[in-house]
Amino acid sequence: MSGESHNPLLDMYRDLRHAQTLHTVSKVFLTDGEKITLTVLESELSIASILLTEDLFLKHEVLIRSRLSDEYILIMPKKEMDTLVGIDLHSPMMSITNTPPPSDLHSLKSPVIALNGIVNSDNVGGIIRNAIGLGFESIITDSTTSSPYLRRSVRVSMGSIAFAKCGFSQNLRQDLEQMKSEKGLKIISAEINSHSRSLNDYVFPQDFIVVLGSEGNGIEKDILAISDDIIHIPMDSRVKSLNVSSSSAIILHAARQRNQQCG
Repeated sequence: MSGESHNPLLDMYRDLRHAQTLHTVSKVFLTDGEKITLTVLESELSIASILLTEDLFLKHEVLIRSRLSDEYILIMPKKEMDTLVGIDLHSPMMSITNTPPPSDLHSLKSPVIALNGIVNSDNVGGIIRNAIGLGFESIITDSTTSSPYLRRSVRVSMGSIAFAKCGFSQNLRQDLEQMKSEKGLKIISAEINSHSRSLNDYVFPQDFIVVLGSEGNGIEKDILAISDDIIHIPMDSRVKSLNVSSSSAIILHAARQRNQQCG
């Protein structure tokens, strides 16, 4: 165990404000803080290294040693960690975790959540936390959606990204149509328009894909065109819409209630 400054493993933690490109190219992601790092340690993901203070290592030694050999356990005083990462750490425990390969879209189990054009990583992380918390693990992100493995997204998800099955779609409309045809999944888009139905009156099918879009731009028109149903959350007229992360919690909770009642 070593936190010596010349250790090349520390390069992944150096100056976090500018480290995202290195993490993305290296196909790893960073967990920031005790709670988030513990969540990922308790998952099946491959941990590349862990950096923490001695007191936190002693607190979680059994779990850490069950996942990592000594050479990948980096112990350092908090002040030195702060200098290394370039920020004042509230909780001096973090890890570098190997990003899992994208799940094959056709292996994803229903229900599936598809994210269309959600560029805000806070929203992506919030949706994933809501999804895992409500029992949904199949996620599709498209080419216009922020990666769920960015540091901010991982942080907002509180590490629950570790339990998601994430697929990637280069052409979301095409992939949704294929999944609809081959797996019989109904496409449900969450959008307010003249054809949308109130969530209060909607009965979710057994197998479906729910599509969520950004609050600013909504869901792409070509995806709305192939949707079996379009639903909206009924709102007070003084508020036109909710943040997509908040909306996801309401919609997924309603879907879960339907599944429990029919299960």
